[in-house]
Amino acid sequence: MRCELSPLSKQEGIPNQLAGQLAARKTAIVSELRQALRATGLSNRLLTSPGHLEEIAREEVEAFLSFLETGDEEETRQRGVRRASEGLGERSVLAMTEALRRACWTSNPGKEALGVALETSGCYVNAFLEGYMSGRQEEILREQERTRSAFQRALQRQARS
Repeated sequence: MRCELSPLSKQEGIPNQLAGQLAARKTAIVSELRQALRATGLSNRLLTSPGHLEEIAREEVEAFLSFLETGDEEETRQRGVRRASEGLGERSVLAMTEALRRACWTSNPGKEALGVALETSGCYVNAFLEGYMSGRQEEILREQERTRSAFQRALQRQARS
C-alpha cells in the first residue's frame, strides 16, 4: 500500500517543517517512547534490557524524523520487519507508534499544518505496521515449521521404539 500525501503538504514543505519542530524536542520524544516501551515490556517475546529499549526509542525517533524528510515507506516497512524479528511485542509497537502520533499532535504545527502532520504520521505508522505484521507472519511460519519438524522427529523415534 502506497501512502500519498496531499498536494498541500508537498507544496509548502510542511513535513520538513514538522521534522524541524520535532527535532528540537527529540530528547523528550525519545523519553516518551522509552516510557511507552517500558510500560509494555512484558508483551515482548524476548526479554529486552532497559538499555536496549533506550536504543530502540532513539533509533525510532531518528527514523521517524528521517521519514518526515524523505517519505521513504520501504525503509519504514523494513524497520517494522526488523522490530518483529527482534521480538518486539504488539502492545509495544502500538504504544510506540501512538507516542509518535502524539508527538506530532503536541508539536503545535499550526492549524493548516496539523492535518498534514497527522496524515504524514499516519503514513509512517501504516508502513511500519505493514512491515511489522509481515515480519510477525514470517516468524510464526518459521516457528510452526520448527514445531512440525520436532513433532515429526518425535513420531519417528516413537515408531522405532
